[in-house]
Amino acid sequence: MEQKYTEDTFLAKWLSKELTEEDRLAFEKTPAFKEYQKIIKKMDLFEAPSFQQERVYKNILEKTQAKPKAKVKSLIPNWVSAVAASVAILFGLFFFMNSDTEYTTGFGEQLAVVLPDGSKVELNAKSILSFDKDEWKAGKRNLFLEGEAYFKVKKGSKFTVNTGSGDVSVLGTQFNVKEAKAYFEVKCFEGKVSVVNTTDSEILTPGKGYRKVADKASEKLIFETTAPTWIAGESTFTNAPLVIVLEELEKQFQIQFEVDLINTDRVFTGSFSNKNKELALQTVCAPLGFKFEVTEKNTILLSKK
Repeated sequence: MEQKYTEDTFLAKWLSKELTEEDRLAFEKTPAFKEYQKIIKKMDLFEAPSFQQERVYKNILEKTQAKPKAKVKSLIPNWVSAVAASVAILFGLFFFMNSDTEYTTGFGEQLAVVLPDGSKVELNAKSILSFDKDEWKAGKRNLFLEGEAYFKVKKGSKFTVNTGSGDVSVLGTQFNVKEAKAYFEVKCFEGKVSVVNTTDSEILTPGKGYRKVADKASEKLIFETTAPTWIAGESTFTNAPLVIVLEELEKQFQIQFEVDLINTDRVFTGSFSNKNKELALQTVCAPLGFKFEVTEKNTILLSKK
């Protein structure tokens, strides 16, 4: 009986030498085989950075997705087409990984990152940090952030953190950036920090912060801590919108809230532990006069006591 292979298993069977002799000989005569051999040799010399490869793979697929064409009958076996497509994807992945670097964190995770210049970054839960390695080699220290991160920047050329809410630039300093939907907060712990967005331009010094919530006027913050409390496992808020507090609970404990029965326009001042979900919920809900319960949908229903 003739052996059949799916597109998903063909390459794996070739690499493990499980193909039939007929299929192997046919494949080794194709241009795709030669290109794939080159990639294998290069990949053996390449050490991938620790970032979310699934996200990169998805980006490559989206960029290489062809537009629909008229149907034609191919004279090339399906498995050869599958190999050619896989080679193209591997080429894209190889060069993409060589230029763009991305680090991500999941629910309740933190990640310490050392940048090419020796600067250090601590990523909070559910955050994404990315940069172009070629730009850094050219002396351009640009980063892109979604979520929250604490930076310890080595002195050197201009260092810029780009977010969807505004940009933060320094030469050498320590600062924290928190960017969420309709929320942007920067705190300076050492040195000077420049904050620029569509409405404001501020220079922050140690113990000073900047916050912009939705379309409200920006706020100047004053604090006394020497580092963000979340690094030590505790999230702290001062007059923060309740939606931001609940979002942080979701990021730390991988939960979802139902809030139809409460007033989400309120603000919260206080801290909660990032290591104990039950305690964290009590710490937030009790001062606000809320009670919480797990629903059949495995969400957290918030209501008045």
